[in-house]
Amino acid sequence: MLAKCLIINVLRLIIVILFFIAFLNITYLARHTFATEICLTQGVPIESVSKMLGHTNIQTTQIYARVVDRKLSHDMAILEQKLQNKGKRTIAIVNP
Repeated sequence: MLAKCLIINVLRLIIVILFFIAFLNITYLARHTFATEICLTQGVPIESVSKMLGHTNIQTTQIYARVVDRKLSHDMAILEQKLQNKGKRTIAIVNP
């Protein structure tokens, strides 16, 4: 009878540990998604994201800040558009 109770308690402990590990993974995933997909890809400065996540060192936030291809492509398109617009500017001559 005692052995059966011990086995049940050990199984309960294993289940609690597994749930705790799953919880840690879910919270990590949520923080990572918030930092990359919601903030950084929308142009929020990394310093602001670092503060929102409660990091004291910006290098910790840089782990989350892997460049997302979508964001990189978008930024390059904006740069290309700015460079094209800069070349199209005309100088207006005003007669005094």
